[in-house]
Amino acid sequence: MEQEGSPWLLLAMSGFVILALAVISILATRRLQKIPQTTTQGLVELVVSSLNNFVVGIIGPGGERYTPFIGTIFIYVLSMNLLGLIPGFKAPTSNLSITIAMALTVFVMYNYYGIREVGALKYLKHLLGEPLWLAPLMLPIHIIGELARPLSLSIRLFGNIFGEETILVILAGMSFALWRIHGIPVVALPYQFPMMVFAVFTSFVQALVFTMLSTIYISIAVSHEEAHA
Repeated sequence: MEQEGSPWLLLAMSGFVILALAVISILATRRLQKIPQTTTQGLVELVVSSLNNFVVGIIGPGGERYTPFIGTIFIYVLSMNLLGLIPGFKAPTSNLSITIAMALTVFVMYNYYGIREVGALKYLKHLLGEPLWLAPLMLPIHIIGELARPLSLSIRLFGNIFGEETILVILAGMSFALWRIHGIPVVALPYQFPMMVFAVFTSFVQALVFTMLSTIYISIAVSHEEAHA
């Protein structure tokens, strides 16, 4: 599937995305004003408010505390998805090791948020289930369900992005030369271009799905009602 050493290359590309987003964030927020005077600040505030409304809409009041984490996840995943559409680059999310690492990060964070919000004992009680005499049965079921979440998150994102990039490579390979100079193809029919346009949309959708599921997991973990269920 991937050439030897490519996971390290994709890891470097994911690091490049982190660095690029950090630089953009610093440049875009270094001269903020109460009333936006620039298009950049207006765009930044629009993105932040949209992400905050999305998170609060799922978690409810108090959900804005989780917007920085959830918003970072969305922008990071979307940027890595779109990176694969740039010639010479490959989407880091097309590698399972990258998506597993991200899913495990979400797994650790939503469990941390849940324990911080309701306490370790109440969180454990939720895993044991009700009534307590069913704990030997319910605890393994809950543990399996918890472990299935990062597994499904990672495989879903990997499968869609990897399949998308595979199709793009196949379509690009089907292109035939329209113009040659001394036998060297110069212009080819871009069969992959319509798919690349569609891939921009699917990249957004996959980032949104990953983010929405992560937000739902956090919502369940921090819910007092769920903790007493």
